[in-house]
Amino acid sequence: MSLNPKFCNTLSLLLYILIFPSLLWAQQDDFILLEGAVLKKAKEVIRSGSSQDIPELKALIQEADQALGSGPFSVVHKKQLPPSGDIHDYTSMGPYWWPDPEKEDGLPYIRRDGEVNPEFHDYKDHNEFVALMNALEILSQAFYFTEDEKYAQHAIRLVNTWFLDSETKMNPNLNFAQRIPGRTEGRGIGIIDTRHLAELPDILNVLSASEHWDEGISKGMEDWLGSYVSWLVNSKHGKDEAVHGNNHTTWYFAQIIPLTLHLGQMDRADSLAKAGLPLIMEEMIEKDGSQPAELARTRSYDYSSMNLLAIMYYAQACEKVGMDLWSVENEKGGSIRKALDFLNSFTDAKEEWTYEQIKAIDYSRIKEQLNIGAYKYQNKGYKKVADKMGKEKSEFSYWDLVNFKQLRR
Repeated sequence: MSLNPKFCNTLSLLLYILIFPSLLWAQQDDFILLEGAVLKKAKEVIRSGSSQDIPELKALIQEADQALGSGPFSVVHKKQLPPSGDIHDYTSMGPYWWPDPEKEDGLPYIRRDGEVNPEFHDYKDHNEFVALMNALEILSQAFYFTEDEKYAQHAIRLVNTWFLDSETKMNPNLNFAQRIPGRTEGRGIGIIDTRHLAELPDILNVLSASEHWDEGISKGMEDWLGSYVSWLVNSKHGKDEAVHGNNHTTWYFAQIIPLTLHLGQMDRADSLAKAGLPLIMEEMIEKDGSQPAELARTRSYDYSSMNLLAIMYYAQACEKVGMDLWSVENEKGGSIRKALDFLNSFTDAKEEWTYEQIKAIDYSRIKEQLNIGAYKYQNKGYKKVADKMGKEKSEFSYWDLVNFKQLRR
């Protein structure tokens, strides 16, 4: 009897993970995607000086003070009623779908990859959700580093409005995400709309230390996330997205595993982590570190960098169930580190990006990936490149507060 090659490849990965001694799951913190040891170092840096001496902290406070005036965000702000008739159902439109110029009514819409139809922004839920998660990230980190309750108070208000308040909450499903006029009222692909929920467990972890947090919020979020995870696992959309391929599959696992870990569903997290192995680690990265499914897109650099971040989030979450993927190579010789090196080789025009990219390349899109790589691989070069990136944007990153020596694990 001959075994399926893909099964053998996956089995080899599992054996490596189970036998290799340097498992990383025994963490001293409850963070999943945030690196707790680095956060602690960053906080030590802040406490050792004054706010005037630390431009990164000043940038964070400036962003957080602006975020205090944001929101509240809600799915009930949209004008289009979902097909269900329930305003609480999240609704969005596929961004790359346009009216067919050959048809009088434009239906069914046709795809123009990488080109966003302005109608996409008429569906308010997506933009409000992105704004919500941006605000929560900034406010929670401002609270963590300054311990000023005003930041936590507003963040908790935003959480309550979007997820819990009966008048404004979002139902825990994405049945009508990324609709296409004339084709479908919702798709599994729409699950990528909420990929930033991967970061929510760490945000809630930080906010739970606030005096404004209470058991009602904790229980409410547990119920909401529990229902949402069940929908991701059991719905047709969820099942489709899990095996869709390319960045959609990666973000499915990068989103759902942190949520299951937050809920304490360790068996489910372990099962999902293993289910993602052949779909992500085996399929997506070539020997040279390229990601063919992303290079085939019209915004190949953007999608390659986005998928690499999802792969890294997946690997970080997998650590919590005892799986170290940072040194794993697939049968083709591909690995996470090679994927990072591939993209980094084009930074500062070391090499010319020859793949299709219909928008100007922003090389700082791999800044977070380089910082994570610097920590995981103890690579000074990654940190050096990352520290040069994005300074003109004046955006806060806790990685910027530490130097390479402080990243020692």
